Amino acid sequence: MINCAYELQYYLHCSEDVVIEELQMLCPPTVNGGDAWSLEDLVQIVFFEGVETNDTAVVYRTSQSVYKLGELDLRMKKNRRIWYSKRLLRSQIPRISNRASELCGQHLYAPLYAKPAREL
Repeated sequence: MINCAYELQYYLHCSEDVVIEELQMLCPPTVNGGDAWSLEDLVQIVFFEGVETNDTAVVYRTSQSVYKLGELDLRMKKNRRIWYSKRLLRSQIPRISNRASELCGQHLYAPLYAKPAREL
């Protein structure tokens, strides 16, 4: 589970030993305008940056709707970058890590984050 488009972009570029076939977006009622959370197939994420302003916006296109987060008025001059699309996902070649896997023993599939030790 990834929290935002920035994390998704990083994960797609840096992940190893995984094959990603599709992505879904979990939309809270504050985003989808409904009265319940919805799980929607993610189609595209586009980042917009104003040419004459410092405003930005991220537009999420899903199978059910389009959601814009950010202050940029999209009618103004802007630059855009596609951060994710189904076409880009299909063209991505999975990377295999160089780590030698051990045949015995326990393995972690995700990082464990250490909690700070309590002061005595």
